[in-house]
Amino acid sequence: MSKKQKLVKPNTNSESTIKPKEITEYLSKDNFLKNHWWKAIILIVLSLIIYYKTANYGYVLDDAIVIEDNNYTKKGFGGIWDLMTTESMQGYFGEQKNLVQGNRYRPLSLVTFAIEYGIFGEKNPGFSHIMNILLYALSCILLMRCFQLLIFKEHKLNGWIDIGFITAMLFCVHPLHVEAVANIKGRDEIMALLFSITALYFMVKHFMYGASKNVFYAGLLCYFLGLLSKENTITFLGVIPVSFYFFNDTTRKSSIIKSLLWLGLVTFIYLIFRFNVSGVPNLSQKINDLMNNPFLEMSGLEKLATITYTLGLYLKLLLVPYPLTHDYYPYAIPIMNWGSWKVLLSFLLYGAITYFGYKEYKKRSIVGYGIWFYLITLTIVSNIMINLGTFMNDRFIYMSSVGYCLILGWLIIKYLNNKIGVVVFALVTLTLGSLSFIRVPDWENAITLNRSAMKVSQGSARANTFMSTALFNEYKVTEDPEKKLALLNEAYPYALKSVEITPNYFNANLMLAGIEGERYGMTNNLDQLFTSFETAILNRPDVPFLTEYLRYLNGKNIDKNILLNFYHKVGRKLLNARVKDNFKWAIHYSRLGLEINPYQKELNQVAGEAYNFLGDKINAEKHLNIAAGQ
Repeated sequence: MSKKQKLVKPNTNSESTIKPKEITEYLSKDNFLKNHWWKAIILIVLSLIIYYKTANYGYVLDDAIVIEDNNYTKKGFGGIWDLMTTESMQGYFGEQKNLVQGNRYRPLSLVTFAIEYGIFGEKNPGFSHIMNILLYALSCILLMRCFQLLIFKEHKLNGWIDIGFITAMLFCVHPLHVEAVANIKGRDEIMALLFSITALYFMVKHFMYGASKNVFYAGLLCYFLGLLSKENTITFLGVIPVSFYFFNDTTRKSSIIKSLLWLGLVTFIYLIFRFNVSGVPNLSQKINDLMNNPFLEMSGLEKLATITYTLGLYLKLLLVPYPLTHDYYPYAIPIMNWGSWKVLLSFLLYGAITYFGYKEYKKRSIVGYGIWFYLITLTIVSNIMINLGTFMNDRFIYMSSVGYCLILGWLIIKYLNNKIGVVVFALVTLTLGSLSFIRVPDWENAITLNRSAMKVSQGSARANTFMSTALFNEYKVTEDPEKKLALLNEAYPYALKSVEITPNYFNANLMLAGIEGERYGMTNNLDQLFTSFETAILNRPDVPFLTEYLRYLNGKNIDKNILLNFYHKVGRKLLNARVKDNFKWAIHYSRLGLEINPYQKELNQVAGEAYNFLGDKINAEKHLNIAAGQ
C-alpha cells in the first residue's frame, strides 16, 4: 500500500470493510495459483460441460449481420480499420442506418470475428463458439477473483466455499446466460462484462492492495475496451466507485473520487471518438417501425406500465429461469396498463428493492452492494433511458445478473452456513446448470431455435415470421417433393399468424406471399393463392414480390378473366380504404390488370377514381372515359 494513501476510520456497521493490517495478513495467506487453481478448473470444466455442444452449431439470428453477411468482417484483417471507424451495422447494410433510437458502435467483438476470418480464410462457426465458451469461462474466473479481493473478510460457506467462488459458480450455470454464450453474436455481452470486471479487479488491486499506478492504468484501458465491446460498460462508471464505498475502508474517499474522475475522463474520450465515427445519437428520433420500436402503438402510460412489467419479468427469470425464449418482440409482451396486478406488483417490488438498497447502502452490506450492482447495470437495458428496439431480452440482464448471483450466494452463506448450506448450494447449482444444459440445444440452428421460441412467444409477430422463414429455407434445400410441400404447409400458418398479429409487418407479408407462391407452383390452387395475395396486398401493397409474381401470372396460360377480377377486387378495396398512400397502389394493381386488357371497364373505373383522389385530372378523365365506353 502506498505511503500517500490515507487511512480512514472503518465503518463498524459494515459487514465486509477491511483494515490495513488485515490486508497484509490476507495477502500472506491468499495465493491464487496455490489456493484457488482448482476453483478456476471447476469453472472452466463447468462451462465446457454446459456449452460444449455449441462447437458443432452454426450461425443463427444476428450472426448474419455481424459475421456471415458483414462485408467488413469478411475482409479479415483488412476489415479491422473499417469496423473501428464505422457504425456497427454499416458492414451489413452498406451504409449507416439508424434503425433503432440512437446508433450502434460496438466494434471490438466484430474485430475478433474479422481476426477469425483472417486466420481461417473463411467463416468458422465452430471456432467462434469455442471462443465464446472460453471467454465466458475466463469471465467467471475473473468474477471469482475480483470478489475474493473486493469482499475481503472470511465470508465462506461451511468454512471453504468463499463468496467469490459461490457467486462465480451461480453465474456460470445460470440459464439466462445461454443466449449470450450459445449465440456467437452474444460475444459483445461477454466481452463487455469481461473487460468491466477486469477494470474493477485492477482498480481493487491498486486502491485496496497497493499495486502500482500501471495496474490502475491497465484498469482504465480495460474499461475503454469494455466500452468498445458494448455500451453497457458505461454503467461501471457507477459500479466501480460504489464498490469502493462499500468495501474500501483504507482509502475510501480518495479511491471513489479518483476512480470516478478518471473513469469519467475515459468515458468522455470514448464518447468523442464514438460521436466522430457514428454521429451523435438522436434520442428524440421517431422510429415508425414496430419491430424497432415496440412502444410505437402505446400511450405514455402504457409504455411505462409495459416497461415496469418487463422489469418484473427479469426478477422472475432470475429466480425461476423457465421457460426461456429469444424473442420478446410485439406482442410476445402484451401492451400493459396500470390496472394490471402484474404491473403493480413489479412496481412495488422495485420500490421495496430500492428502499432496502438505500437502507443497506448506509450499512455497506453485501446485499446492499448486490442490489446497487443490479440496479445500476440495469438502467441502460431497462428501456427507460433509451428505446432498445425490443421489450426485453435474456442477454440484456447478463451483466445485472452478477448482482443477483452475489446476493443469492451471500444469503446461502449467511443463513445456511453449514452442511445444509452446502447441499442447498449444490442443488441450486445442479438445477440451474441442468436448465442451461437443456436450453443449449435450442440454439443448434434456426429451426430448433424458433421451435423453442414458439412454445413461449406465440404472440410475437417476429417469432412467427422467423419460424416460417426457417421452414421456408429448409424447403429450399430439400429435394423430396412431398417433404417440400409439407414444409410449406407447416410454414404457412406461422406467416399467417404473424400477419394477424401485426398486419403492417413487411417481412410477415413477404413470407405469406412467398410461401403461397411456392405452394401454387406445386398445387396449382389459384383460389388459395389469390386469398393470400389479397391479404398481403391490403396490408403491404409495397412488397415487390407481389408485383413480380403477378406479372409472372399475367404471362401464364391462366383464364384472364380470373386475373382481371382479382385485380379489380384488390384495386377497389385499396381505393375504398380512403388512405392517400393506397390510392397510388390502387392505380398500380389496376394497371397490372390493364396490361392484360387496357379497355377493361372496372379496372379503368378504379384507376380513374384513384387518379381523381390524387388530383391528377388528366389521367382521371382518361381512364373514366374508357370506363364509360367513350
